[in-house]
Amino acid sequence: MDKKLKLMRFWLFGIFVIVFAALTAFLYLASKGNIWLAIQAGWPIWLLTAVLCVAAYYGYQWYLGRKK
Repeated sequence: MDKKLKLMRFWLFGIFVIVFAALTAFLYLASKGNIWLAIQAGWPIWLLTAVLCVAAYYGYQWYLGRKK
């Protein structure tokens, strides 16, 4: 169970990093090189991604505990 949770943590962190990088790059280009505008526009999506990743982790942890 611990091995599966560590793997899930790895994948969810990777998903968050990919979303963060891709969204920042897209918004940076869309805002014509203004990084602060890209950050201001992107934080709600980063927050939503982080909340969904944490929820998926705890949901998976609950699911694994239920299977015992």
